[in-house]
Amino acid sequence: MCTFAVMNTKFNNIVLNVPHSSIEGYSEGWLGKVHLFPIVKRWTDWHTDVLFSSPNAVMVRYGKSRFFCDVERLQNDPLEKVGQGIYYTKFEGFTREFTQSLYDSVMHDYFEHRRALSECIKSDNTLLIDCHSFPSDLSDIDICIGFNDDGSKPSDDVIDFICSTFKDNGFSVGVNTPYANSITPHSDFDYKSIMIEVNKKVYLDETTLLLKPICFDKLKHLLNDMYLSLLGK
Repeated sequence: MCTFAVMNTKFNNIVLNVPHSSIEGYSEGWLGKVHLFPIVKRWTDWHTDVLFSSPNAVMVRYGKSRFFCDVERLQNDPLEKVGQGIYYTKFEGFTREFTQSLYDSVMHDYFEHRRALSECIKSDNTLLIDCHSFPSDLSDIDICIGFNDDGSKPSDDVIDFICSTFKDNGFSVGVNTPYANSITPHSDFDYKSIMIEVNKKVYLDETTLLLKPICFDKLKHLLNDMYLSLLGK
């Protein structure tokens, strides 16, 4: 049975951003792409589209791999310096060649994903949840909660509620570690944004990519019940 902390803040709607769950198009432009898949396997957020999904939230899922276009990155992102901006040109020893056509396709996807997110933010009282998973060798914690130090940061009440929800149900939690921040697409509304990263070992066998059914179901139900609480239902 799930347990929950008390929270006063309520949201009108929840938008789920799922940017890294697909492997479609991962090899386009990459040299030596026949050997790239082990890296793609490691850095794909497997099954997060199913894990985070709920009838009580609107999901915007990017349908291609982050190795095709990383819709999480910013324009003029600092990671461009190492070849890992919106369009990766280098990654762990692999390099990528761009034609104008490929570049145009990548940037089209980037702006379309951002536009779709923006269109789902329909009021000031919206919570955008940035949905991810991470390889287990990066950290021993089960859940990483991330947010920005700006106006998109949820209230302490909301952050404490989300952290306590996971802790009270047996999960260890890190705040802005091993990852920090959360996506903030343009909007005319004053919405809030928070990132939830799940350690892959919690719900997945990272070698076979097979789900751990009991753990997966527990976490999925917990997330859905948490959405309901955030919505005041």
